[in-house]
Amino acid sequence: MTEDDATPTNEPATIEPEGGRVIESTMKEVDLTGDGDPDGYRSVHTEVRELDIDGDGVADLVETVTISETALDVDGDGVLDVITTVETSETTMDFTGDGVSDSVEVTEIKTIAYDIDGDGDFDITRTEVLTASGISPDDGGKLTDVETSGVRLYGLDTTGDGKIDDFVVEDIDVEVLEEGDTED
Repeated sequence: MTEDDATPTNEPATIEPEGGRVIESTMKEVDLTGDGDPDGYRSVHTEVRELDIDGDGVADLVETVTISETALDVDGDGVLDVITTVETSETTMDFTGDGVSDSVEVTEIKTIAYDIDGDGDFDITRTEVLTASGISPDDGGKLTDVETSGVRLYGLDTTGDGKIDDFVVEDIDVEVLEEGDTED
């Protein structure tokens, strides 16, 4: 997309690897009503970084960061009503140089903001931070020693003045599914 071209592209824009980095970005319009007019947009940006610490030609550390953003005008008044952002970071480490990940760490941050009363100010915000890490056995099997944590933060505009007045914080129980398990 050039400066003169304001139309977003729906095709991935891949930038050639530079110093162990690969970047891919996409943006697409969202039409909630089916009338052909865009009601918002969704963009996804992914960056992969590889680092060869010991110089053997095999990546010892791989970090993948993905950021997804969605902004929507639900009621068609030209003002955004919902904004969501999800950022996921996954880091795998191969300390033994055998090409199998010895450790994995995943962090996910989700944020959503709502304009409930249509005044253009966000009345409720919610942010979740989830983390999980584990160690892979020497045979490359399932992760062991998995540790998880999570917290959820709510911000509320209880007076309608466009400012967040109250916060609520809660811990999240994060359940790790074993192979073959299903969510109920």
